Amino acid sequence: MSVKLRMRRMGNVNRPFYRLVAIDTRRRRDGRPIEELGWYDPLKRPAAVHLEESAILSWLQRGAEPSPTVRELLRERGVLLKLQLLQQGVTPEEATRQVAEALDKQVHKPKRQRPSKKAQAKAAAASGAAPA
Repeated sequence: MSVKLRMRRMGNVNRPFYRLVAIDTRRRRDGRPIEELGWYDPLKRPAAVHLEESAILSWLQRGAEPSPTVRELLRERGVLLKLQLLQQGVTPEEATRQVAEALDKQVHKPKRQRPSKKAQAKAAAASGAAPA
């Protein structure tokens, strides 16, 4: 049996809410999971995430493959770094400390605000240049 860690969509129309689950790859996206490992709410600002780290680590050590979206989520939260440290033989306490230090060092770049085409045209008209 091949296991994947992926998102299970819940919520209403235009109000998505996701559960992170361990599921057999042959099951459909919203099928019965083997285990629920956390949740993700993209509508909150910043996005709200709750992960059962110990359960996720045990599934990853057993060979479960995360989907690209889940992999990115785990990378942002330091779970993949902790897995890598544990595989190198670091103690769990030391791995947790190193992950916390690495997350503190991360620089969060603010998203660059891009002006709309209308605003660009207005700025070009004000400066006397032809719009691009």
